[in-house]
Amino acid sequence: MKITVEFLSLPNVAKMAGARVVTVEFPGETVHELIQELCARYGESVRQFLLDETGQLDMSLSVSINRREWIRRDQMNRKLKDGDRVAVMMLVAGG
Repeated sequence: MKITVEFLSLPNVAKMAGARVVTVEFPGETVHELIQELCARYGESVRQFLLDETGQLDMSLSVSINRREWIRRDQMNRKLKDGDRVAVMMLVAGG
């Protein structure tokens, strides 16, 4: 399956991946498997940015699929389709 991944508000991860937008071809099906693939491809430093110490998506991050659907940490088993566009972004708060 081929997925386009955007790293938004994550300049360090984009630098380690070589671009802000990358296309990933991988054998998995879920958002969780995609994140694991990104960690395997781009190394331990990317894993430290994306995952917490338990291996779950870091609480400071959010994931969207095709700019329409937001995925929570407890929905990481959401299945992807070939051609989906996944954005991984830092949550920003303030006032």
